[in-house]
This record gives sequence, C-alpha cells and structure tokens, in this order.
Amino acid sequence: MFVTPRSAILLALGIPLGIAGWHWPVGFLAITVAACGADWLLAGNPRLLTVTRPDVTMRLGTSASSVLVIRNEDTRIRRGIVRNGWPPSVAVTDPVVEFRLGPGADIRHVSTIEPSRRGTLAGGPVTVRTCGPLGLAGRQHETHAETTLRILPEFQSRRFLPSRLTRLRELTGRSLLLVSGEGTEFDSLREYVRGDDVRAIDWRSTARRGETLVRTWRPERDRRIISVIDCGRSAASRIGSAPRIDSSIDTALLLAALSQKAGDRLHVLAHDSAQRVRIDPGDTMFGVAARLGDLTPSLTQTDWVAVAAAVRSISPSKALVVISTGLDSGVIPGGLLEAIPLMNRHTLLIAVSSDPTLEQMTRVDGTVHSAYEAAAAHRTLLEEKALAEHLRRLGARVVIAPPDRLPAAVADAYLDLKEAGRL
Repeated sequence: MFVTPRSAILLALGIPLGIAGWHWPVGFLAITVAACGADWLLAGNPRLLTVTRPDVTMRLGTSASSVLVIRNEDTRIRRGIVRNGWPPSVAVTDPVVEFRLGPGADIRHVSTIEPSRRGTLAGGPVTVRTCGPLGLAGRQHETHAETTLRILPEFQSRRFLPSRLTRLRELTGRSLLLVSGEGTEFDSLREYVRGDDVRAIDWRSTARRGETLVRTWRPERDRRIISVIDCGRSAASRIGSAPRIDSSIDTALLLAALSQKAGDRLHVLAHDSAQRVRIDPGDTMFGVAARLGDLTPSLTQTDWVAVAAAVRSISPSKALVVISTGLDSGVIPGGLLEAIPLMNRHTLLIAVSSDPTLEQMTRVDGTVHSAYEAAAAHRTLLEEKALAEHLRRLGARVVIAPPDRLPAAVADAYLDLKEAGRL
C-alpha cells in the first residue's frame, strides 16, 4: 500500500478544525483513514497488469531505447503509474509513465538509456502502482522483468579502420612485393615492363615462352594471429578515466577487423592467474565484442608461464603473438620476462599503453612538490624504457603508445610484418 500527497493535504486541512475543538481532529483523522482504506480496496490488484521489457544490445558511448509494454489483464479499467527501473550505472531518461488502461488494453512507453560502463547487466525492477478513484491511496507491486542489457565495448579505434583497410588493399593489389620468396606466396607470371626489378624475372618461363616474364607475389594469407589480453593487476591501473584493459580490448577488436579482411585467423586469449576468455577463429565481430565486453581486470598476478603454454597449445608452429599489457616494474620482471623464451618460435609483439600524464609530470614549475613529482615520473619512464629494451633483446618487438593511439600503432606493426612476410 502507498498513500499519495493528496492524503497529506487532506490531513493538513484538519489542523484548523483542531483549533475549534479537541474532538474534531480525531474524527477528521478517522474519516481520512477510512477514505484511504476505501481507495486502496478500489485500486485493484497491480499483479493483474503484465509488464514486458525486451532485451537491449548497444555499444558503450551511445544511447538506446528501452521499451516497456504494460497490458491490463483485468476486466476493469485501471489507472496508475509505472517506473522503468535500471541499475545505477544506467542513466534513464523519462523512466516514469502514467497510464489508464481499459480491459485488455496495453500501452508502450519508451525510455532512453545511456550506460556508463560495458558488460552484461540485468534489468532493474519495474514498479507498478494502481491508484484508487479518489487518488488518496493505492497498491504497489514490484516485478523483475527478465531483461538483459548487453553493452559492447566502445571500439573507439574503428576510426582507424578505413585507412588501414586502404593500406591492406594496396598491399594486396601490388604486383611485386618482394623479390625473394621467404614468407610470401607466389601469385602469377606477367610480362616484364620497364621499371621491374630484374631479380623478379623467371628465366625458365621466359625461355619456354620466348618473352620476358616476371614473378608476382601476394601477401601471406591464412596466417595465425594470437591476441593476448592481460587481465591481471597491470590491466587494472587507470590511464586517464579508463582502466588499461579498455585499450587492450580496443586493440584486439581493431586487430580482429583487420585480420578478417586480410584472410588471417585470429585467436583471442584473455588471461590473469587463469584463462578468462578464449575466442577461436570463425566468430563474428559482434561475437568477439560481446565476449570481450564482460572482461574486467583482477588484482591477481598474471601467470605468464600458463599464457605461454596456452599459446603453444593454440599454435605449435610459427604465429604472430600480440601481448597487450603494461611495463610496470613491480609486475613484469618476474613473469613475462621468463615466458618470452618459451614463445621464441613465434613473432612476438608487445603492445604497451603509456600514460600521457607521466610526460606532463616531468615538467617542473619551480616548486619543491613539482620537483619530487618530476623525479618520480622520470624514474618510472626510465624503468619502462629499460624493460622495453630488455624485451627487445629477448627478440620481441615493443610498441608503446598512448591508449587512444595504441590500436593504430599495433595495426601498423601488423601490416608492416605482413608486408615483410614475417608472419
């Protein structure tokens, strides 16, 4: 049961009557309570109103519509209020709707939702209130409509996709990529034209045909790529307003889009102390984004030896392994440095999202506080460079960029390796 503001106003009207005599407030209170009780009895059962709310799938950073359908299953006219509830992280516009429904009638109410975090969320409760004819009191029922809100990653790096696809098409359409064949696939023979490298001439075919022919090569296809996302404590550190894992997910999504267009097979592996997610080739971009959308960093140490074992199980032969992590001095030396030799048969690419705030902290404004702050920032940057150099000596290629530029830098490194035939 609930009471409306009308009941409070009605009770307030009895205050002047209390000044006239002591027995008037008691009688007026009894009349008001009786009227509220009668209104509650006539309000009707809110359980006879069925509420449905379809599932919603959207991308973080956008808005979507949440449709609420209210149907009156009773034989009488019902009026009241319905509130479309969602979790606190979902900002809802216009969540409350008033209704007056006849027998068997329904109404559709549309609310705009703008979630602030990714992942899969269960819909909040839907509160239904039916009011009596006097508007003094009514009945209330809270139902949990089985609704799922799936919020996909924002995928900010999709703005880099057109330019990288253009470069990929240019790479695929070149008549001559390499003159030596390691890592390339023979495409066809064509007639020699002025400007062609003489080392590309196929002398045996030239002798048979009686005209000068050159070999053409096309980029490697059907190569195996493994994108490893670090979900350990390093991924939990925040860079700006987002954790580091968000840039790792964005990098994996851009790499997935490129590899599908290039004809390569991409595996995605998310790992901390245990394997969290494994995505094999054949899944769509929507499926990859949906599974990565629920990833959250943990505060455990990443088991890099287990990551190396998982990489070997996925691809015993040579593959491109892209590891998205951070070069934190307290995390990396005891783990990744030991695992790199275990993956020496693969081409390793370490993607590191750097914090632009550190560069700003290195500037000194003349105060003691800024001097200590700059010294700490310089020390952190030097440790990061030292770890990156150590990884390069172990045979890995290290790409360091701010979070908004890291996916593009990794995509460029992937296309460079593909052009050089080193996948």
